[in-house]
Amino acid sequence: MSSLIPTVYATDSAAFGTAINPVLQNIANPIIGVLFGIAVLVFVFGAFQLIRGGADSDTRTNGKKALIGGIIGIFIMVSAWGFINIISSTIGSL
Repeated sequence: MSSLIPTVYATDSAAFGTAINPVLQNIANPIIGVLFGIAVLVFVFGAFQLIRGGADSDTRTNGKKALIGGIIGIFIMVSAWGFINIISSTIGSL
């Protein structure tokens, strides 16, 4: 566990970039990947419910809600991934 904690002290911007990049790579990116996968599964489940719902309006409504939730989750995860990469590259280039 101690290997995840960098031993570099952030005395300047380059040292801060060196200290924060392992945290982003080892903790944040895997979490975002798992949450992205869950959002895709919710989207697929909603599509399945919507198609399979047929004449049952409650099932179709639940499918639509799951589709919208999946799309929102995918958008949030892609945005978080982009934001983390922008911050990482900005800090790394200082």
